[in-house]
Amino acid sequence: MIWENTKIFLRLYYRPLSAMSRIIDEGSWLYGAVLVAAVSMLLQFSLTTHIYNGYESVVVPAEQQQPAPDYAASTSDEQFAAATDEYYDEEEPTFVRKPLPLVGDAGWWLVSFEPFNLFSVVLGLALLYVPATILVMLFFEPLGSFSVVWRRDYGTLLACTLMAWAASHLPFAIIGLMLGRFPMSVSVASVALLLWVLSALCFGLLMTFALRTVFGTTFARALSTVSVSWVALLVQVHVFSMASPLLFSPFILYYAYMYFRGDIGDIGFSYRQRQNFRRHLEAATINPRDAEAHYQLGLVYQHRRQLSEALKHFSKAIEIDSEERDARFQLGRIAREQNRLQEAIDHFSVVLAQDDKHAHSEIWREVGATYVAAGMHEEAREALELYVERRAFDPEGLYYLGRALKELGHTAQSQEMFTRCIEAVKTMPYYRRSQVRRWRKLAQEQLSTLPNNSASLATS
Repeated sequence: MIWENTKIFLRLYYRPLSAMSRIIDEGSWLYGAVLVAAVSMLLQFSLTTHIYNGYESVVVPAEQQQPAPDYAASTSDEQFAAATDEYYDEEEPTFVRKPLPLVGDAGWWLVSFEPFNLFSVVLGLALLYVPATILVMLFFEPLGSFSVVWRRDYGTLLACTLMAWAASHLPFAIIGLMLGRFPMSVSVASVALLLWVLSALCFGLLMTFALRTVFGTTFARALSTVSVSWVALLVQVHVFSMASPLLFSPFILYYAYMYFRGDIGDIGFSYRQRQNFRRHLEAATINPRDAEAHYQLGLVYQHRRQLSEALKHFSKAIEIDSEERDARFQLGRIAREQNRLQEAIDHFSVVLAQDDKHAHSEIWREVGATYVAAGMHEEAREALELYVERRAFDPEGLYYLGRALKELGHTAQSQEMFTRCIEAVKTMPYYRRSQVRRWRKLAQEQLSTLPNNSASLATS
């Protein structure tokens, strides 16, 4: 396990998306937690100690704090010097914070470089950062309720987060070791601070890859989530400074584990089940006649947006079974997303010849959307009218039909379709509404461009 996880860890430096996928399938919490603890100690020794001494806890000698005592004028120079030395020897130096570059004193609300406990980074990531990231992700991506996503994806995201933190901070911690050769100064502290900032930015970049892989979201939404969820690390700085050392007592940790053991067990079980399912699928592909295993693996990679791997497994599925409609349907959808429109139509045509009601008739919606993208609006109208006849309340189908009718010059009919699309989204169950709200927004944009846009004003 250690060697396999080490190879995955090193893979983060040159193929991060592929590495995140392998962490989901083969990664270990324990390995990641130990790695983070080790790297955090190295980081403290090589970087944060220099920053702490250079900015956060700067020694101010006593003679720079206050003037010497005012002795009588009759005191001789020798007596004055002796008394002054004795006064300052009794005073202890104090410590002050210097303003941080660019952000000044306000930066101390965001960060702290005080020496931390061995487990503080691990607990901060597990208890604060990962839950906050899931919560923020739900605002950008309609994934379901927090409790469902928590139980399903917490373990996976935690493993990816631990590996990402260690991989992003390790190189800069090693570079920081060279700073120990130089005497303590403001310039050394500034270099250490720059290295720390770069390591934090690298962590944000790797977390963007992690969110894209775990949740199948876009890079833009993943980056937006990471840009907000870092606030949890701010909370960690202030909470842990007040709670330590009680929070990190072995007895407190033991009793907390015993109290939450059931929840931890459920999360661990879900993570292991996901990994076992992936292994069983891989084992099933050994059978040269098992097209279903390749299809299911293709769905896994498609969700992670690793489309090259998904295409490979979907293609293998139809190679084994030429009548495998599901795999061919997904190949058509991927081809449409990649703007290979003729190839998409070829795949959809095969599916239609076998079953024109495939995927609850969504095959017609995909055909119509492909024709819209190709500028073949009359063909798109025919396909989408058939689909809307069967699925009258699907916002995506209504939107694409409205697009086709608009391009054909049927303004009144297109306006009706866009209005129905908006109403369909508004009447969806609450748990579905967030998944289809983009079609409402697009329909409103299209309505606003029509000559008679009173309907858009009434429904916006």
